[in-house]
Amino acid sequence: MPEQDHPTITDIVVSPHFDDGALSVASALSKGPSALLVTVCGGAPTGAGDDEWDRLCGFESGPAAASGRAAEDRAAAALAGHDVVHLPIPDAPYRTTFPTAAVTAALAPLLRPDVRVWAPVGIGSHPDHVGTRDAVLTAAAGTGCQLLFYADCPYAFGSGWDAADRDRPPADRWEPQLAALAHLVDVDCPRITRLDDSTMRLKIAMLRCHASQLAGLSVDHPHFMAWEGPLRQEVFWPASVLAPSLEPTLGSSA
Repeated sequence: MPEQDHPTITDIVVSPHFDDGALSVASALSKGPSALLVTVCGGAPTGAGDDEWDRLCGFESGPAAASGRAAEDRAAAALAGHDVVHLPIPDAPYRTTFPTAAVTAALAPLLRPDVRVWAPVGIGSHPDHVGTRDAVLTAAAGTGCQLLFYADCPYAFGSGWDAADRDRPPADRWEPQLAALAHLVDVDCPRITRLDDSTMRLKIAMLRCHASQLAGLSVDHPHFMAWEGPLRQEVFWPASVLAPSLEPTLGSSA
């Protein structure tokens, strides 16, 4: 893991799973060597059990999925030119609770006043996304780092970027997760980024590295990889104040 004072890192993208950074924050990862991707659920489960999603994506077991997906993540990082760190935390189906304390302890040494830290909002209500968000909030308190929260894809655009929240499936609604951040961000004023052609080209190339996930994602989102599709947009909420004076309002990460 890079040292706390690593001079070239200006942006740390904290990704719950191997593909979440590329799906949601390619604009930050396109910064190359000045970006660091930390994949939280980057560890192999104990035992040889499997999960329905992993089998849908072509893996025979949880350990095979973790190994294969880690290799995909490293390949995507090599394309973008940034470093990647995989924490030894298994995916949600292979745990009973989210290990907030362990993730917080791993993140804390990386955070300093001159870095921007990108964390998921938790849209989709996935325990790994909500748990990652809460761990970042805890680790960032008192560090002075700049926090930015990203809309979790594909959950955020599953019903269309401009859908009314009431028309989204309950788990994919934005408001409940943004409410946990209302003390930090202006929930009504997201920063909307439309990727230029160069960044879009890189994003698609990175996602093609995550080939195992494309089969599963395309079931519910058959055209999400289209050149002018939903991946062209990324949505963020910058924290309106720095971390030192904040007490995180944590969601459920069970």
